[in-house]
Amino acid sequence: MRILRRTLGVLATFALLGAVIGAQQASADYLVLSYGNGKVLRFGSDGSFKSVFADSAANVLSPTAIAKGADGKIYVGCFVNQISSYIVRLSASGAYEAHVGTSDYGWIGGLAFDQAGNLYISDNNAWWVNKLTPGGVQTILDSGAEMVPAPGGMAFDASGRLYVVCSTAAGKVLRWNANGSFDKKVLDNPNLVDIAIVDLGGGAQAIRCARSESENTGYYLGWDIEGGWTGPYVETSGQPTWVNSMLQIDVSNVFLVGATGIYKYTNTDQGWSGSVFIASGAGTLTQPYGMIQVPDEIGSANSLNYQGRLADSAGNPVADGQKTLTFAFFAAETGGTALWVSDPLAVTTKGGLFTTAIPGVPTTALEAKDIWLQVTVNGETLSPRTYISSVPFAIKAQKAQ
Repeated sequence: MRILRRTLGVLATFALLGAVIGAQQASADYLVLSYGNGKVLRFGSDGSFKSVFADSAANVLSPTAIAKGADGKIYVGCFVNQISSYIVRLSASGAYEAHVGTSDYGWIGGLAFDQAGNLYISDNNAWWVNKLTPGGVQTILDSGAEMVPAPGGMAFDASGRLYVVCSTAAGKVLRWNANGSFDKKVLDNPNLVDIAIVDLGGGAQAIRCARSESENTGYYLGWDIEGGWTGPYVETSGQPTWVNSMLQIDVSNVFLVGATGIYKYTNTDQGWSGSVFIASGAGTLTQPYGMIQVPDEIGSANSLNYQGRLADSAGNPVADGQKTLTFAFFAAETGGTALWVSDPLAVTTKGGLFTTAIPGVPTTALEAKDIWLQVTVNGETLSPRTYISSVPFAIKAQKAQ
């Protein structure tokens, strides 16, 4: 271990635990919209931050909705104003490919694909749902005499029927048949923001919805597939605040997304309970606004794992709580230009101790003969840099495979 000192006399002792590249794939990663700073962020299956998947360089701006196509392409709805919002298509690795649809949407409340590859777009501001074919033809779904007030999240059932929630005080769930014809209003319920169709087993399915009542009051609610009330009835009690979307994992597990982060709710023998999964601030996450599950990308989790201790000049641990760390690699002990700099990472200290991973470290950052690591804590750079050249060979060894 080495002692790192900064100008204010705060000490940080760091132990390098090891370097791993091309780690074993977890079951899934999560792409999370960071509305507040215009990014799409990648998190691991355990909620750990991995990397910035896309940002302004990929034409991502104030993202409000996200969906994945059957080909692995990622579609992100971006808010500009009430008449000129747009959708971008990204590659499976987050590179910009194209704008799709038009550029005159309002607030894009939801994106969803059917089995034929048609993209459905709910325009919360214009009060309609658009269908965009793979060939680029866009039409507005006919809802007969039924109004579609402020449409939000969408989902398909096993029969290919489309369900759309409406988020006004006169909220409801509407359904269209697989052939595109309007079916019916399935149920009435106010302020619904998102919807999922869950598999109950034996071919049975049911409706699950997220509702945002106020800043500190949200709900997770359930009906049968025809809109008959069954429960669950879960009040979120401000965890998170301003619920805006959801991701259903299975009948017993759901993620609820809101302004203060992402909470996982699980049904146990003692009933439904929620706990924070990804807090706002993790990996620069600001105002999360939707998430999807994607395969763990090989190489996306390239990481150096660290544990450390932060203490004051007298050796006493700093107060427990969240700190923001940034890591930079250099080919010199002092001066020089960084080989690579991480995004800010949120860590939580307890007794001064923390464990974190530096995600997405490129092999090029570790090809110098000698490498030093510089750490910045809450905007202040610690010194001296830590010499780590002998450690990252596991990353560099990838080239010999």
